[in-house]
Amino acid sequence: MRWNSILAFVWGWLFLIVCVVGSIHSVALNENFYIARYESMDLAQQLHVSSDDLNSSIRLLLDYIRDDTDSLESSITVSGQKQETFNEREKSHMVDVKALYQNCIRVGIASFTGVLGLLFYFGFAQRKKALAFLTKGFLQACGCLLIVFALFGLWILTDFTGLWTWFHTIFFQNQLWLLDPATDFMINMLPETIFYQLVIACVVMVCVLVVPGIIFSIYIQRKKAPIGFDHENHIS
Repeated sequence: MRWNSILAFVWGWLFLIVCVVGSIHSVALNENFYIARYESMDLAQQLHVSSDDLNSSIRLLLDYIRDDTDSLESSITVSGQKQETFNEREKSHMVDVKALYQNCIRVGIASFTGVLGLLFYFGFAQRKKALAFLTKGFLQACGCLLIVFALFGLWILTDFTGLWTWFHTIFFQNQLWLLDPATDFMINMLPETIFYQLVIACVVMVCVLVVPGIIFSIYIQRKKAPIGFDHENHIS
């Protein structure tokens, strides 16, 4: 019984990881997310570039991260002067960003495989109690995630710059991410405001995916599960 509870908890975490990776993929790699904010901020005019050049630049970055292209070679016109879109420092940083994203996707795929594997295990080994175990493990994992969200949520609201700096020092082993607005177009086309909204949007997407599962799991635990919450309506 204890071993099954541990496996169910692991299943819950793997499911949450899939949700997080899926949210990052669907939001952070969605060009419309950035283009909509460029328009609302009137960023093209602020940077003295055309909307077409700005939108093409973000599309190129996203294509590179997705591995749809292996080159960041392009040009834009800034204040009437044609120039290379990204310099060597920016390109080198994007090599690291691409590797981070691709590793993130691999973790998501591995977690999804684990989710399916444990589903099959519980389906065959614990037929009648499979749903009870899985929903309980999912709720326990969500409880841990809630603590993580609360801590990071407070950090986001009080010091997003500090959080964003910490993130880069953890996941990048060099300082190529320290870009200069005076020379690096990338940091100007992706200001901190956009990253702040991106993080919030990813958190909201995770909640959209997870909350229905929480509601369903609570219902199962209270009404149907032979294990879980102590409730007078439990049935075997």
